[in-house]
Amino acid sequence: MKPCAMARAVSFVFLALGVVVMVAADSVIDELEKNGLPVGLLPSSVQSYSIGAKGDFSVSLEAPCYAKIEDQPAYYSKHITGKLKYGSISNLSGIQTKQLFVWLPVTGIYVDIPATPYIYFEVGVLTKRLSIAIFETPPRCSSHGVDTGIHVPNLAEFMTSRPRKAIQ
Repeated sequence: MKPCAMARAVSFVFLALGVVVMVAADSVIDELEKNGLPVGLLPSSVQSYSIGAKGDFSVSLEAPCYAKIEDQPAYYSKHITGKLKYGSISNLSGIQTKQLFVWLPVTGIYVDIPATPYIYFEVGVLTKRLSIAIFETPPRCSSHGVDTGIHVPNLAEFMTSRPRKAIQ
């Protein structure tokens, strides 16, 4: 068997068995576009991602980070998982948004088919509708919280902060 034919045969066997395929970070944008989703759903700090034959995926970022999406703080964990199919991501974990004073998980994302100018985020028991144009480019991410004038400390900063006097 020729080497090229052998490589195709091996690839087919892996896909038929549902083996997860590791893909370069640059092509995560292609994967989102191929599935009818905007490229700005994930920050540009994606290191790698893997996707299975049934759409189960895992994304690894360089580090957890915060972004601001239409004046709402968002948090991206270092590892994000979910199930990708055309027009939607379900069983999502690793992304949170701050609503009022509470961080809530984003559990799903979907767009209308046929396409409309909106994208929908399932946040807790609510569904939030935003303009899809907001997600034309990946959000700018920071490890130190979003630029809202409020610093969001991480646990390490909290544990190493200077001790406070006890109230007597």
